[in-house]
Order: sequence, then C-alpha cells, then structure tokens
Amino acid sequence: MRKHAFIIVLGFAFSLLIWVQLATTQVSANVIQANVNIDPDSLLLKEDGHGKWITAYIGLPENYDVNNINVSSVTLEVMGVLVPKSKHDIQANVLMVKFDRTAVSSVLWSMVEHMSPHVKQEVTLKVTGTLLSGEPFGGSDTIRVFYTDPQSSMYQENYQL
Repeated sequence: MRKHAFIIVLGFAFSLLIWVQLATTQVSANVIQANVNIDPDSLLLKEDGHGKWITAYIGLPENYDVNNINVSSVTLEVMGVLVPKSKHDIQANVLMVKFDRTAVSSVLWSMVEHMSPHVKQEVTLKVTGTLLSGEPFGGSDTIRVFYTDPQSSMYQENYQL
C-alpha cells in the first residue's frame, strides 16, 4: 500500500515538474522581440566618467507600436543588474530611452579585474519591458567596454589635465 502511494506521489510530482517547465517555456516564447541599438558602441570606463547617458533605441515588429510601451517598465540589464530608465522620447516609431551612464559603468567596473588595459571586452546589454497590455518585450545589443591603466604612459598622455 505504501509503495503504491509513493508511486502516485512521485508521478504527481513528475507531472507538476513537466507542467511548470512547459509553462515557463511558453512564457519566454511569447516575449516580443524588439530591435535594440545601444549607444555608445564602445564605453571607456574611467572614474571621472565620460558623458551622461547610455542610450537605447527600441523598435518593435510591424504589428506593434512603441507608443503602446509602458515606459515606466523599461529597464537595462547589465551583467544581471537592472538599471531603470532616466528619461525617454518617441520619434518615428522608435522609443529612445536614456540610462544613467554612471550606474551602468559602476556595474561594468566589476569586470575590470578580469580585463587587460586597452583591450576591449564585448558585453551584451539587454533591454526589457512591457506593453500597456502587459505583453513583455525584450532585445539586446553588444557594446565594447575597455579601460586604461592610470599608471600607463598612454593614460597619462591622453587623460590627465
């Protein structure tokens, strides 16, 4: 009797596991694929910063309108950290969203210990959000990140006042 009950419970748990896996797969398959272009294409990490914004240009597929994006839901994912939008504008069915460059750079500084000075490292940044209807969208772009060693002569010639 106990063996039979154990088999039933095990079968139920297995069915539940399959259902959860199918449900999460279906949700990710329903994400609207946005066309994302992030500027700047190359980002120099330096303590005093350079520029104020990281800008993402977001376009949606033909049957969607960027005017239907819930702009308060738009975030930039940088190495697993979400950076909220600072400001936005819509022009010619493209949503332009600006993110604080200092916030993005502070996350990217964590990878400097794994980089060589003057060598560009590619990093994929993801933009996600929802439409006013609740439908999720997302897209990504890859930028190059690098830093200069403050002790090097190249840094001192180009970046010291």
